[in-house]
Order: sequence, then structure tokens, then C-alpha cells
Amino acid sequence: MYVYIVQSIKPKKMKNSTSAKTHTGFSISGAVRTMQDKATSNRFFFYTLELVILYVLVFAAVSAFAQEPAKAGNQPGKLEFVKESVVYNSGKVYINWVAQANSDDCIYVIERSADGQEYEPVGLKEGIGSPLELLYSWVDSKPVTGTAHYRIKQINNEGTLVAQADPKSVVSPESSPLFMDKSSRMVQVK
Repeated sequence: MYVYIVQSIKPKKMKNSTSAKTHTGFSISGAVRTMQDKATSNRFFFYTLELVILYVLVFAAVSAFAQEPAKAGNQPGKLEFVKESVVYNSGKVYINWVAQANSDDCIYVIERSADGQEYEPVGLKEGIGSPLELLYSWVDSKPVTGTAHYRIKQINNEGTLVAQADPKSVVSPESSPLFMDKSSRMVQVK
């Protein structure tokens, strides 16, 4: 069995503690100051490391939740209205729609087609973001004769197609072969 002898080292009483030496040759205040400096630098290092880790974790979490799910082929969504109507009256086509509440600012593009395949833009309407349902109207003052198909597209402020509505059809009657002269109250055939 080994016995260790431990001697207690008692520091001598000193007049000036900053210049006093211990048995190792360092001054007491210098050793304490060195330990404090190391502890401070270690504390600063760990504090910095914790901030970097926290930043990386928060950034990763925000990035993961901020990602939108990928849309297949970047196809526009279906534009849903509360109500939509296309009506022919007195030689004009009236298109009315009620946008859903909480819709974003956008541009509505009204398109027309004679065959239902190829559409051309014929009108624009500015959409206003609102917590309320808003009514929009547009009038085609020169509709095509016969069946015409109208559809509405929603374009965001960046110019990207967001959604499009299903086409609606309306039949404009052929112009009447009869011509009425209102001043003489006579009906003439063209």
C-alpha cells in the first residue's frame, strides 16, 4: 500500500499581492488574471459558437418551411370565383365575376375565342386585394358573331400566370336582315 504525503503550502503574507511570487514563480494576480483571460476567451468562444449554431438551426428551419411545394410543370391553378356570368344583350357581351375574399392584387386578363381553342386577349381589369368579395365587370362592345368563348386569367404583379378560369360560352345572334328606320317607322329588308 502506498501512502502519499500531502503538504499544505501556505502562502506567505505579502505586502504587495501583485508582485508576490508563489512556489511556481508566478505572481498570484498574474495567475488569476491569466485564468480570467482564458475563461473570458473560452466564454466568448462558446457564446460565439452557440450563436452560430442557433443561426444555422433557425435559418434551416425557416428555409424548410418557407419553401413552396413544387408544382408539376408550372401549370396555372384553377381560378375560382364566387359567381361568374357572361351575358349577351343589345349587341354587347357583359362579363361579371365576384372574386373571393382575401384575394391578392393582380391583373385579370379577359380572353375571347371563336373556336374555343385559340384565345386572344381583349380586355384587362385591375384586381384589388381585399378581405371582402369584390364584383368586377367588363363589356365586350364588339363581340364576334355566333358562339364566342370567354375566359379570365389571373396574372400576379410580377407578370406570372397564377390561375385561369374555365371558359364560358355565349351566343350572339346573327344580325337581323331587317332594318328599321325609326324616323319613318318603316321596316326594310337589307
